[in-house]
This record gives sequence, structure tokens and C-alpha cells, in this order.
Amino acid sequence: MTRSIGISLIVVGIIAALCVVALAWLSATYGGLDYKCLVEGPRRASAPFAVTSEAMRVHGSFSWWPLGRACNWQRADGQSFVMAGPGWTTTITFLLCAAVASVGGLLIAIGNARTRSLAAAGHQGIRG
Repeated sequence: MTRSIGISLIVVGIIAALCVVALAWLSATYGGLDYKCLVEGPRRASAPFAVTSEAMRVHGSFSWWPLGRACNWQRADGQSFVMAGPGWTTTITFLLCAAVASVGGLLIAIGNARTRSLAAAGHQGIRG
């Protein structure tokens, strides 16, 4: 029973984690990363050293940590870029899905250890 619950948790956790990554990637890249940065952001509320300008150049990319769209805005003085990263909601959701899969693996390991200890106790009883 513990083994089947563990396997179910692993399967559900892995499938859910893959779906989270796929949906994050699709929502970040649909329509083009640069365009999505211009239209939806993210934008940095307070940029260090210079004010960013939305009229300036922007470059979008997919960020693996945290998961989502990251936008590099050109600084108003033209010197360099300021990155505005995605929020942590998608990454936390992914980690929760991975935790569900890990709990499933733990349940399987506990079940296997219990089975081995019961088998060892049974063998000792037969010998004696």
C-alpha cells in the first residue's frame, strides 16, 4: 500500500513539475520575449545608478532561476542594462511539486526498509 502511494506521488509530482516548467516557458515566450517585455514586463521599480526608460532598448530572455521571463532594460544613460527578473510564484510552485515527488520517494524507501526488517525478523525466528 505504501509503495503504490509513493509511486503515485512520484508520478503526480514529476508530471506537475514538468507542466509548471512548460507553462512558464510557453507564457514567457509566446509572442516573442522582447515584445512581451515591452508589453507585460517585468519592469524594475527602482533601478540602481540610473533610471531605466521603456523607450530604450529591451531584451527578453527565459530565466531558469527563478522560473519565468526576465527583461534587460537599457539604462537611460545608455551605459548598460538593468535586469528585471520574474517573481518567485512559479518557482515555488515547481518546488512544491518536486517536494511531492520527494515524499513519494521517501514513502517507498520507508516501505522497503520496513519490508527488509520484517523479512530479517522472520528469518531469525525460523532459525531459532
